Amino acid sequence: MVLTLRDVLEQHLVSADPQVLSGYDGLDNEVRWVHSSEIFEIGPLLSGGELFLTTGLGLAGVDAGTRRHYIRELAQRNVAGVAIEMGRTFDEMPDEMVREASAVHFPLIALRTVVPFIDLCRSANTDLVSGEVELLRRRSDLSAALHAEMAAGNGAPSILKRLAAAVDCPLVLLGSGNALMAAEGVDDDHSAWQAVDAQVAAVPVGMRGELVATMVAGPGSPLDPAALVGMLEVGAGPLGVTLSLSRELGGLPHRAASSLVSDLLDARIDRRSDLVMRLGAAGFRPSKTARIVPVAVDVPIPRMASQLSASAAKRISAQSMHARVHATSYALITPSRSDVDAVTEIVASYASGSGEATVVVGDPCRLDAYELSAGLVRVRHALSLAVADRRSGNHADAVTSVRALAADLAVETLPDAVRSELAAAAIGPVIAWDKEHGSELTHTLEVHLRNGCSATRSAAALNLGRQSLYQRLDRIRGLIGFDFTAPQTYPGLLMALCAHRAQGRRSAG
Repeated sequence: MVLTLRDVLEQHLVSADPQVLSGYDGLDNEVRWVHSSEIFEIGPLLSGGELFLTTGLGLAGVDAGTRRHYIRELAQRNVAGVAIEMGRTFDEMPDEMVREASAVHFPLIALRTVVPFIDLCRSANTDLVSGEVELLRRRSDLSAALHAEMAAGNGAPSILKRLAAAVDCPLVLLGSGNALMAAEGVDDDHSAWQAVDAQVAAVPVGMRGELVATMVAGPGSPLDPAALVGMLEVGAGPLGVTLSLSRELGGLPHRAASSLVSDLLDARIDRRSDLVMRLGAAGFRPSKTARIVPVAVDVPIPRMASQLSASAAKRISAQSMHARVHATSYALITPSRSDVDAVTEIVASYASGSGEATVVVGDPCRLDAYELSAGLVRVRHALSLAVADRRSGNHADAVTSVRALAADLAVETLPDAVRSELAAAAIGPVIAWDKEHGSELTHTLEVHLRNGCSATRSAAALNLGRQSLYQRLDRIRGLIGFDFTAPQTYPGLLMALCAHRAQGRRSAG
């Protein structure tokens, strides 16, 4: 906490009835200490920032020129001001001292009521020391919090967010060439540059003697500039280490990619600039207008996942990034062609070499942290459904998409009782027949509906002859009692079939 000369006069010297005689523009000078002495040659003993209290005893009997020199020397030492008690040495402040103080814009104050200087010093200095102790405590707390972020493996955006909350103002991280690396406390990149233009403080961020970035504080912090810089310097070290580590990870793209995807899945990345920086460290540099398709892969042997995704991306000449988070492998793919459906193209590319893998292709996302986070979360959830279906013998495709599993994802949000009612009401007789006879009419119905009720495509998908397919379809039609090929029945039947498979997953689980 900073005390100005005005603060000290109003809060601690008011009982001495102070009267400012000159240097009114210096009332906002910072007071670092309140000191009293009667030594005439006190100037060399002061370091600057003191409010100096005296009765003027050292000035008794000296000429006007010496008194002017006394004022001039205090001003040159950057003393915050001098307060002289009236009634002991001087009944009134000597004119030459007032004129000299005015000439050098130095605060000269007359104390018109006698108050023991020790009381004035104790009051003001206690306040000053308390403020310094509070600032030290805040810096210590901030240091502990930032090191906890580092220990948790969180990146520069998390550290910058914690630091911005501590100083209560926008913070912007600029890299080489003043490139915008990250920002906190602003709405968008334009607001970040406005904060840079109106900056209050800037602190270099380095590591091993090398400048890594510059941290800029925008306006709005309740801290004075010196305290603000001190808090920023606490954060400069952890930021430097984190940024240097990110740069080192640039040589290990798989580690950088896994860290990035983990943070995206946990929604720990907010800004596009942070996302672009982290993608670059992972060796993935899509254009600003690119569409990024998230993919989730489950394979028996983990090292096969990156090979599978790399091969799939190569088949369609796409840029890709591969990562592994816990037991699941992920890929981000940017197709090179814009004249074809990216999801269909990627599904077909994976299908040609999927082997025992289960793959789910997500929806295309913009180069946006929130959208990509949501896309990865959806594809992760969809993969869990696809894997469960395959393990429970539900004849699920090895390679599918979030688009194809949209109904399954929707059904998963329903209560168990609603799912049971939905399945029983629409396809209850078919389910019962399968249980009694060990048949696969339920699966046949779903395959037929998903193939547009085309007998040719359905028979091929089920590996059946057309006549056998027709017999199954006739049986199904007789059990449910209505024409399931009518377009208006599609949505309800598909939802019922998804609900039935969800019950199967629950039972298998």
